[in-house]
Amino acid sequence: MKKILLAVAVVLALATTVRAENIKIRFGILPVIDTLPLQVADREGLFSRHGLDVSLVRFMSALERDTAMQAGQIDGYFGDLVATYLLLDRGVPMHIVLTSWRTTPGYPMFGIALSPAGRDRTLAEMKGRTLTLSKSTVMEFLADKLEDRFGVGHDYFERVEVKKLPIRLQMLLTDQMDAALLPEPLLSLARLKGGSVLTTAENLDLPLTVLCLHKQYFDNGGDAYAKFMAAYGEAVRLLAENPEKYRPLMAETCRIPKPLISRFPVYPFPAPALPASSELAEVQDWMVAQGLLKKRVPDAVALPPEIK
Repeated sequence: MKKILLAVAVVLALATTVRAENIKIRFGILPVIDTLPLQVADREGLFSRHGLDVSLVRFMSALERDTAMQAGQIDGYFGDLVATYLLLDRGVPMHIVLTSWRTTPGYPMFGIALSPAGRDRTLAEMKGRTLTLSKSTVMEFLADKLEDRFGVGHDYFERVEVKKLPIRLQMLLTDQMDAALLPEPLLSLARLKGGSVLTTAENLDLPLTVLCLHKQYFDNGGDAYAKFMAAYGEAVRLLAENPEKYRPLMAETCRIPKPLISRFPVYPFPAPALPASSELAEVQDWMVAQGLLKKRVPDAVALPPEIK
């Protein structure tokens, strides 16, 4: 009996040691489609398989998430590039580790929805009409890029700020606004509820959202960073191999409205890779022009150090 108890104690001690060796990361996320690979990595145990103890910390707003990152309450986060550069400019010690979503033809993540009353309006008929969005954010960056693609000025629409997405959608569907810049799946929901889609950002060829980690995870040869990338890459591969397997997880964690659960596509996510320096410069140049940054954040601050 003593031998058995001793063996059990040894096994428990070893298991505790293995768990203790796992690198802890508190990672802030929002309940949006772009975070599905993180949800898959968590659900399938991929992080722990790679020696990480990752806790996905869910926030209901970008402001709460950014505040937590700035206060050191989380160790990494998912967010758009505009929000990321605002944090970097405030001295938050983190690096961009990969692009979680870039605009992809056939898979619109953002777009301009038209109200039910104006669902048949053309671009020419929209001049001077109201477009509700969130100013000084990635939404306004996309609005400018879409107007550039249309070949019209940045004053083509009458822009009205409505920060909260549910209110923005409600104002659109009750014809209080002519158009709204919305992310998916709200863009599809607007169409389902009687509106239409004027255009989407799917063909802009831009990185939009990224994952970031605290600088400490790049120490000691970047072991933690490499493990995180490996786990995330495996999650992207699993999603590509069997997307329908993860439809229930997407519906559960990414706030897919019930009427869309069976029809909304499971998006193909890009393999782990950094945004190009030129793409980062494009976002920063826009932010400087808007007065959001005084000057560009150097790539040496924003991007990971070269891991040898």
